[in-house]
Amino acid sequence: MRQVIRRKEVGDLRSLLSRHRAAALTGGFGSGRRSILRALESEWDGTVIRAASSPLDEDTPLSGLGSLLAAVSASANGPSDPSELAADEVVPSMMAALRSIPGDEDTLILVPNADDMDMDSQRVLGQALRRLKSGRLHIVITVRSIDDDGPFASVPEIELADLSIAELIELARDLALARFGHTRIAEEAAQVAAHAAAGRPLAVSHILEEMAPSEMRGEIALSIPVRVGPASRPMIADYVEGLSDGADALLRCLSLSPLTPLRPLARRLPGFWEAVDELESRGTIERREAFLRIPHGFVRAMVQQSMGASERRRTHLVLAEDCADTWPQIEAWHVSFIDPGEETAQQLAAHALGLVRRGLTAGGAEFAERAIRVCDDIEELRGQLVEIAETLSDHGQFAFSRRYVRIASRSNRAAVVVRARTLEVRNVFLETQTLPSPLFASWSSRESEQAPAEVARLQLTLALCHCERGEFARAQELLTLADAAVEHVRDSEPQLAQAVRILLDSNGGEDGSALAGFASLQEHQDSIRPSFGLAVAHGLMLTEHYEAATAVLDRIGETCAATRVWKRQVDCVRAELEMRRGRVSQAVEVIDRVIAEAEADQRRGLVVVRQDRILLLHSWKLLLTGRTGEAGLVEERTAVWASATNNHRLLAELNALQGRYLLRTDCPAEALGHLRRCEQLSADEANPNVRRIDGDLIEALVGVGRREHATLLLQKLRDRAKACPSRWTDLVVGRSEALLAAGETATELFGRVLRQAGSTEFVFEKAVTHAAFASRLTDNGSKLRAREQRLAAAALFREVGAGRFADHLRTGQIVDEPEAPTMPELPRLGELSDEELKVVELVRAGLKNREISERIFVSLRTVELRLTAVYRKLDVGSRTELVSRLAGNPRLAAV
Repeated sequence: MRQVIRRKEVGDLRSLLSRHRAAALTGGFGSGRRSILRALESEWDGTVIRAASSPLDEDTPLSGLGSLLAAVSASANGPSDPSELAADEVVPSMMAALRSIPGDEDTLILVPNADDMDMDSQRVLGQALRRLKSGRLHIVITVRSIDDDGPFASVPEIELADLSIAELIELARDLALARFGHTRIAEEAAQVAAHAAAGRPLAVSHILEEMAPSEMRGEIALSIPVRVGPASRPMIADYVEGLSDGADALLRCLSLSPLTPLRPLARRLPGFWEAVDELESRGTIERREAFLRIPHGFVRAMVQQSMGASERRRTHLVLAEDCADTWPQIEAWHVSFIDPGEETAQQLAAHALGLVRRGLTAGGAEFAERAIRVCDDIEELRGQLVEIAETLSDHGQFAFSRRYVRIASRSNRAAVVVRARTLEVRNVFLETQTLPSPLFASWSSRESEQAPAEVARLQLTLALCHCERGEFARAQELLTLADAAVEHVRDSEPQLAQAVRILLDSNGGEDGSALAGFASLQEHQDSIRPSFGLAVAHGLMLTEHYEAATAVLDRIGETCAATRVWKRQVDCVRAELEMRRGRVSQAVEVIDRVIAEAEADQRRGLVVVRQDRILLLHSWKLLLTGRTGEAGLVEERTAVWASATNNHRLLAELNALQGRYLLRTDCPAEALGHLRRCEQLSADEANPNVRRIDGDLIEALVGVGRREHATLLLQKLRDRAKACPSRWTDLVVGRSEALLAAGETATELFGRVLRQAGSTEFVFEKAVTHAAFASRLTDNGSKLRAREQRLAAAALFREVGAGRFADHLRTGQIVDEPEAPTMPELPRLGELSDEELKVVELVRAGLKNREISERIFVSLRTVELRLTAVYRKLDVGSRTELVSRLAGNPRLAAV
């Protein structure tokens, strides 16, 4: 057993022993208890004594205790036969024997399977464990569980929870390498083993022992259910032991198929519903729609393998007859084990596609594997496998999707090969937001001649991916190539072409194609592809048709609720839509759901779809809710992901949200760096409404005193707004003009912008305008009016859910009251750098060093170094003295 799988539990156990001297490991057979004891034993510095226990002796009083004392007697003097002792002497004699073990080092006693001891021994051992409080003796027992009124009650416990699917997949990879050296297990084979193991690491080991190397590499059809040896039976005892005859007969029937319809079984098996209740109460079976199934692959494998060949064939024949009239897919399954014909493989593949479309992905994959196994010529199946792979991809089952793409890509038919390549492009992009190598994402002249429609679809799929990455020039080239084959394009491909046009046009500020797409959606709702619907929603969002975009997302969400990939993308677009509308609370709600689902996918060993959007949304949510420390970690992961995937657009978006947050929290100098970086990365984007940084950049420049630069940028923004007009851009232009205006002109312009914002749904932007107006009024000395504007801004921020910004305005607001006497300006204040002045300002505001580091996005060490330099330059000896001497100093008002 690979010890690192339970490395955390090994560390927890050592920590527990250092505090309590006695501990119990609890968990079922196959949970990894033995491997943890081996790991602990190998790392122990002192003496290790291992005691044995056997269920064969459970009827012999104190036999278990005798085995323990026999193991101890090799190192210490003591009674070897506790049955000779009086009842009140057993525990004291045992404790004396344990403590008499010679040596100065710590001694570890291991008692595996202590609950197999006779009950008298368990009671004595439990008393000893509870008495063991100090000294150099440590005892660890393993048991299946500890009851509150049992013999081991109150013994400190570490419960071994089931491993997640992701952990089991990792274990399968390591075990395959350890057993076969250079062999790497195929992802789909690792998933089959992990899902069948049901959380138990030992089960994975048993499954791989029975798996052929060619199957492990994914070169032949996978055995589902898996093959397991007889040593695995204790792991399923809770599910199958002590069943009634009717429940056992039902379970044997169900083990032969991934799904079995209820009605035929109910007609044929006496006591059917009582058997169902019995098995359901144990968790051995479950209902899925009109079917029954065994959800645990290990249980199903063991039950099936307990049946003889003649019994399995006889049961297959009966079940095939039962399903002949009403369940053709189940009939085809059972026939494939009795007398498969020439069409059986194709029938199984067709049924596999139907099952996956209904969300029964595990059953669909098993049908597909069975089709591969009974097919005489795999070439006949490759086209169907591409369809299955595409549907599996929609449901987020990328391991099996890639498997069938790999098989289909070896076809002799150009159309099948190009379709497989197109799906591979899509899968890679969904997983990593990158595109395959140029060689892979290309097409030969032969393929263009023989499969023009498939080549056009490949080109359009690539174009959509380039649009997502902001690489519009390349997307336009691919769209032009696809348009050349318009007479060969199938009915569905015009939707892909229109989706590309919508993304290109909307990023350029044109809403005509998005509105036309919206009209098409309303007219042909049942035949709309999700990729087209998402493009329409995105285009409507960028061109400020928010209600229409919401309606489209609702529609796609309804039709694709069962497909994980499309649901995830819908939620990401919906979150961005709420962010653009400034509705922070609604956006956070969607983001929380996306993050929770992504974390669940990771635990299940599934690919996290659109990691780029999830990381960016997570960063935004943490910043807007004031959790800047956590945000820094997620921002770092986002930057690493953007660099690894060469995704300049993601990096630009990250810098935009960082700069926007810093600006709203009065850190214009730090904000400027991020906003300038975003500006550089977005140089090719003509529409200011796409990245939405121009207004923030102008405000940051004004904040650091670079008004001339801000004026030049404003002129560029006016020119871009004329080419790509939008309501949001008009508001930003107006606010920027007010920021750069002088005297009463500024007041009039701010008033005009606020009236304009009042007639739109941009509540967040109105709050930003109030805050900017307050800052300008403060500079002009109008403290009371500035306070009014701050209060208005704070109220609007709270209305949309941006309480963090509202709190910041409240803590920084200026109250109209008599000014306190001020100390003379410190003569050395001018020696401080801008970075040091910012730290001084935040110290004066009462922030601690760690809070300052989170506020200005620098390390704690950097804050400490800057503060030390301030002490030296201002000739102060402490933080308290610094705050005291700076109190009321007018020099800091503009910092």
